[in-house]
Amino acid sequence: MLTTALFFMLTGYVLAQDYCQNLSQNCGASPGWPFQSMCDTVDYVRPNCPEFCGDCTCATDPRGPCLNGGIRGGNPANWGPNTCDCNCVGNWAGEFCEVCTLTCANGGQVDPATCVCVCPTGYYGDDCSETCKNTDPKCGASPGWPLTDMCTTDYVEEACQEFCGKCSCADDPRGPCLNGGNRGGNPANWGDNTCNCNCPGYWAGDFCETCTLHCFNGGQLDANTCTCTCPAGWDGEDCSDVCQDSNINCGANPGWPSPDMCSIDYVAENCHAFCSICTPANVVIGDCTDADSGLPYTVGQMWAKHDPIRQVTMICTCMAANSYTCVDA
Repeated sequence: MLTTALFFMLTGYVLAQDYCQNLSQNCGASPGWPFQSMCDTVDYVRPNCPEFCGDCTCATDPRGPCLNGGIRGGNPANWGPNTCDCNCVGNWAGEFCEVCTLTCANGGQVDPATCVCVCPTGYYGDDCSETCKNTDPKCGASPGWPLTDMCTTDYVEEACQEFCGKCSCADDPRGPCLNGGNRGGNPANWGDNTCNCNCPGYWAGDFCETCTLHCFNGGQLDANTCTCTCPAGWDGEDCSDVCQDSNINCGANPGWPSPDMCSIDYVAENCHAFCSICTPANVVIGDCTDADSGLPYTVGQMWAKHDPIRQVTMICTCMAANSYTCVDA
């Protein structure tokens, strides 16, 4: 009697476990039998797809519920004895979705309760493998998407994470830029270059650490500020310009008669000599003309030019009227 009862108990368990099965991988699949309406219109669908057609349910599977958001049934990839296997979400896996398979990069730490990476500053993404970036050159660009108001459009927000403020280049793991450089906010830098340093003036390099300025005509380079101190008679960022005023109103009345007026930006811009931005001196005008560019230079003046044949930069010096020499830089 006991043996008979035990037999029926075990048989009932097996039947309960085996009963709710789709017998074909076509159940709910496309191509296949994607619509439940086919359960009533195509005679062979219902006998082969009892779970898909609702004749049984995986909710009563004797193995019990799945964990961590997993569900049983409804997956065409699971059929036959696997019909009611757990369908796990995210990076959960295992028979009951009890195993977190997520690995965090760049020092990120897995929260075992949620199977989510807690990323260190400057890293983003499900596994902390991403840095802040815009994935489209139109972010912040015109023509393109120039205004942050456009971030209300889903595809703009998705493509322009840095531009839309979803992440910040201030957290870039490479650290800060030097010499007044800053990261982010430059439409020309996008993709993996989104957070590259934007260097001011003649600073260059990964961290704006390299001064690329060359001082001509005896000018002295201050490597700390990347600026030239020009000798008397010369002017400009690289001392290649003659020190002179560029407007007849400098020191004139009517005009700009007083040096006090040099505090006005357009006066200072036009009156370098008058405003003592440079020191005037007698510079002999020799009328050297560069054969390639056609630009005029004065005796003693130096300039840089590119040799397109040899692909080198040369430094040229005006020696006398209609005479200049060039040497490789």
